[in-house]
Amino acid sequence: MLGPGLTLDQLETKRMLNKWIVTVLVLLTSTQLPAQDPVKRAAREEVTATYEGVRTSQIRRYPIGVFDSGTGGLTILEQILKSDGFNNRTHHPQGDGKSDFEKESFIFLADQANMPYGNYPVIKKEQFLDDLIVKDADFLLGKEYFSLSGQNRQWSKSPVKAIVIACNTATAYGQADIEQVVQASGLDIKVIGVIDAGAKGAIEVLAQGEDASIAVVPTKGTVLSGAYPRAIKANAEQNHLKQKINVFQQGALGLAGSIDGAREFIQIEKPDNLPRDDYRGPSSDNDEAPIDLSILRRYGFDYSENRLLFNGSELKPTNIQLNSVENYIAYHLTTLMEQMRIAKEAPPLKSVVMGCTHFPFYQDAFANELRRLRNYKENDEYVYRGLMAEKIKLIDPAFFTARELYQSLSEDKRLNSKAANAQGTRGEFYVTVPSEGQSRERLNDVGGFTYEFKYGRLSGEVSSDFRAVPFDESNLGTGVLRRLQERVPTVWSLLSEFREQSDKVK
Repeated sequence: MLGPGLTLDQLETKRMLNKWIVTVLVLLTSTQLPAQDPVKRAAREEVTATYEGVRTSQIRRYPIGVFDSGTGGLTILEQILKSDGFNNRTHHPQGDGKSDFEKESFIFLADQANMPYGNYPVIKKEQFLDDLIVKDADFLLGKEYFSLSGQNRQWSKSPVKAIVIACNTATAYGQADIEQVVQASGLDIKVIGVIDAGAKGAIEVLAQGEDASIAVVPTKGTVLSGAYPRAIKANAEQNHLKQKINVFQQGALGLAGSIDGAREFIQIEKPDNLPRDDYRGPSSDNDEAPIDLSILRRYGFDYSENRLLFNGSELKPTNIQLNSVENYIAYHLTTLMEQMRIAKEAPPLKSVVMGCTHFPFYQDAFANELRRLRNYKENDEYVYRGLMAEKIKLIDPAFFTARELYQSLSEDKRLNSKAANAQGTRGEFYVTVPSEGQSRERLNDVGGFTYEFKYGRLSGEVSSDFRAVPFDESNLGTGVLRRLQERVPTVWSLLSEFREQSDKVK
């Protein structure tokens, strides 16, 4: 029933008028950015200038922007590229055998120079983290990038028509900041985060009336934000779930960094198993993330090929440090199960949200470790089985993020009706690196920022000591590129096209 006297055209006009009124009200209440926030104000000025005079029909042909603190966000982009949840002609939620985004192009930014983001809130650097996140969005919304050779400033990058924050920590701490800058610039550009998507996935696997535990394994920073428990509670209420739902969080200190090869958390191809002075991950001497020697066997660590660093012998190790991604996963999931074991009357664990976009690269390792823990025995008795469902669902927020992105673009009539490629290749891929001319004291032996410099900087600086340049073996390394080729093949195809054909890669 349409209502008395209302045609479809009139309904559409009314809908658009209501949307315009809401937009105006939002702008009136949000265009004033705080004077003490120079980074946001600078971003607003640049974004306003970039989109000035640009028609909506032009914006529709712009690419979709995606960013993360590192390369983990490419798991989100991979899902977006492969997604087939809608009919491309009718936009109804039913696949048609075609990629939902087959006519779209993309720009991806990995803020590798400043990752991992999860550490900033831990050391009370939330405002500096906000600055980084706003600068990520400013890059996507702008035209500027720097050349590989000589870091020369270029102005030929396309702006974007939507932003996907492919990072849980950035979603928790910076989504509202980006939306504020966008609105203050007078733009109607959607900003899609990943936390609500992860919460939706965790709730959807629960049966009505069945008590359950949900585990979230994000960065330490995301844990401190409290964003996931709030989102899970909200989604449970929306789905009218009345049963007992316990949420356990395990802040995975160092795991994202180890996946991207951050030197403070992992030293690839280390020639010996001796502990390192510059290590910042979980250890038997780290009060923030302690390895409990009294339950050492429960972790199931792999000692081979220097994947575990320690003094003493394997039977009586001291000063233990992790030196493989798999050992990080073993540590954090075991610590999670210990947390549940100590808790009183925890319902069985039904789902685990991989609360960092880096983690799906190692989804098989997560699954293997959960199986090991469920089958682990001491004195011929299972230690954790009573706390774990027989089948535990690993939740990758990527699927739900892709769905929300499509629905948003469809609602705003910003899906391309024909292939649009304003940038030459369907995908463009950029990574941040320290700007040239840095003093030696700021850089480690592989050319990245030292931990002390990276996390010692102050907020409020409009200028940056890093640059966004095209992806290349020189700034990512062969190991990361090999992982991308194996784990995100659809993305790899676009990345290869960009590296081989784009005039931006010089």
